[in-house]
Amino acid sequence: MTRFGEAAIALSSGVDRICLFLAKSALVGMVCVVMLQVVSRYGLRQPPAWTEELARYLMVWGGLLGTTAAFRRATDPAVVRVDENARDRRAYFAKLAILVTAAIFVGPILYYSLFGAGMDPARSFIMRMSARSSPGLGVNLAVIAAAIPTVCVVILIHLVARIIGGPLITRNAEQK
Repeated sequence: MTRFGEAAIALSSGVDRICLFLAKSALVGMVCVVMLQVVSRYGLRQPPAWTEELARYLMVWGGLLGTTAAFRRATDPAVVRVDENARDRRAYFAKLAILVTAAIFVGPILYYSLFGAGMDPARSFIMRMSARSSPGLGVNLAVIAAAIPTVCVVILIHLVARIIGGPLITRNAEQK
């Protein structure tokens, strides 16, 4: 394997560890916030206004970051599973199909998240969200909307690593 391949796989592994930690943290945070909301609503009869909104934003970030981990491990939904690490024609076409479909899906989303019509960053999704804030938390919605381009960049990093080295093998996958 070339230096570029090793560097791409190492970068993908590091980013994957961070994303998985953040996804798990968001899930735990979401459960804690929902529990606080339930206890406050039914026990104290006075729920905080911000809990539902925070749980929603944690769900968005956690779900999208978890999606990147699933993509890296090839545990995302698929119609047909082909061994991407094999050295045959099917593996080549499987990697080609993954490359093309991921690029077609992620490319426009990333483009319109960062740029608007005519390559104008002022008309991008992030800039439009930066003019708004959430009613319950008062957080700039660009912080929440940043999940989308962040996940797109991470998926592109994982895509390069997956084309070069195949999906990440976990201990659970080895036991099967």
